Amino acid sequence: MRCPRCNKLMTKDKEHTFCTHCGYLDNGEQIHGYVEEQASDLEIYLGKDFEKIWRNTNWLSNLILGPLYLCYRGFVLLGLILMPLEWLFWALMYDSFSHFRYVLLAIAILISRTIFMATNNMICIYFYNRRIKKIKNKYPDTYLEELRKNNGHVNNYMSLFLALLLFVLFVISFIFIYIDLWG
Repeated sequence: MRCPRCNKLMTKDKEHTFCTHCGYLDNGEQIHGYVEEQASDLEIYLGKDFEKIWRNTNWLSNLILGPLYLCYRGFVLLGLILMPLEWLFWALMYDSFSHFRYVLLAIAILISRTIFMATNNMICIYFYNRRIKKIKNKYPDTYLEELRKNNGHVNNYMSLFLALLLFVLFVISFIFIYIDLWG
């Protein structure tokens, strides 16, 4: 059962079901000693994903996916813009010195993925806050219900699939252009 006040999971004991976050009891009263904490709009919007995005506990998926993580989170255009920029960085490092090209490529991959690991969730939070602001402007009286209804659910797998599909089309078109220029 979810708390009607803050939408967190409630805990059950012998007598009551209560929220450990805000102290709400199932009979509508407040547990004494709890200071009522309001969940932030971002916390309501993201729901169960809030903690892992806010605290960056999903750093491994950021490291592996890089810019595709932004596509997974619903920011397909941004992820698809950053992907070729990452490749350009890799290519520049690879072509810098002929003797150390493989070492430089490995270093470039590590640097770019570390940057994505550190910044992807901050980028997502920024754009989620912009979405929340739009929802607040569109639904000024009922925006909390809209945030809960949306709950940050973007069709994540569909966004990732779309990004991968566009990535494959980009690579295929790049190969055909390369063959046409040099072939």
